[in-house]
Amino acid sequence: MTTPTLSIAEIERESGISRDTLRVWERRYGFPLPERNQRGQRRYLIVELDRLRLCKQLLDQGRRPGSFILLADEQLRQLLSHPNGTMSLPPELEALKETLSGGGTTLHHRLEALLQLYGLRNFLTDVVAPMNHAVGEAWCAGEIGIFHEHLYTQELHRVITVAMERLPPGRNAGRVLLTTLPGEQHGIGLLMVSAMLRLEGAEVLTLGVQTPPEEIVRGAVGGGCRVVGISCSDQLGRRTITSQLVRLRKLLPAGVALWAGGNGLRTVRSIPGDIRLFTDLARISEAIREDIREE
Repeated sequence: MTTPTLSIAEIERESGISRDTLRVWERRYGFPLPERNQRGQRRYLIVELDRLRLCKQLLDQGRRPGSFILLADEQLRQLLSHPNGTMSLPPELEALKETLSGGGTTLHHRLEALLQLYGLRNFLTDVVAPMNHAVGEAWCAGEIGIFHEHLYTQELHRVITVAMERLPPGRNAGRVLLTTLPGEQHGIGLLMVSAMLRLEGAEVLTLGVQTPPEEIVRGAVGGGCRVVGISCSDQLGRRTITSQLVRLRKLLPAGVALWAGGNGLRTVRSIPGDIRLFTDLARISEAIREDIREE
């Protein structure tokens, strides 16, 4: 069944955003990312229109596109509900953010307290995921320095690692190899995914960051892995990430699933080949049932 699409003229009319702006956003941000028909004309998925309507409302509030265009849809809706400011964090996360300037001991204790309050699964999805974004935004805005960002990452790594050590051994739900692509230095996403997989009973083999594709394949085959998971920040850029994932998919055996997720894939709506894209950690449970459950 063919997925219905809209022309750029229809998108312009229905969203209120000019076609010139749409083209600029496509080049600068990778969104909206249209498909092309046989004549090379842009064709947009319906889901792009829904997101563009949210963007138009934010433009009408006087916001600059660079401040919101790469946010998730739910975050766009939160911004719309706070027209005179930025997205607000829950009080306990605002307090956590304030502890960044208080040193490692204070930050560590606050992270531990939130872990106990939420439990590991919800700690990852409801605390760590929004805090990662908030810390990144604060650094970009000059509110915190690189030292504070590194301190946050270091203490978060300690807390999650200790929590994982307390988990029972895997329940034979399959083995997953985790790493990042060459040039991708951010590893906190790997740790978060590793913890979620462990909660689902999977066995995890982590290669660290910046692993060449050939070594990823060697590790997956030699380790008997049923899935390769790639964490992608926005460090490499959408086109580089896409091309490397497509190449990796071609190198991997057909029986090994390829997963990819992270902020670097926010603007990627589809990708050639059999690659599962993740928009949030909560989808891992579903993916395990479909890709690595025991037959």
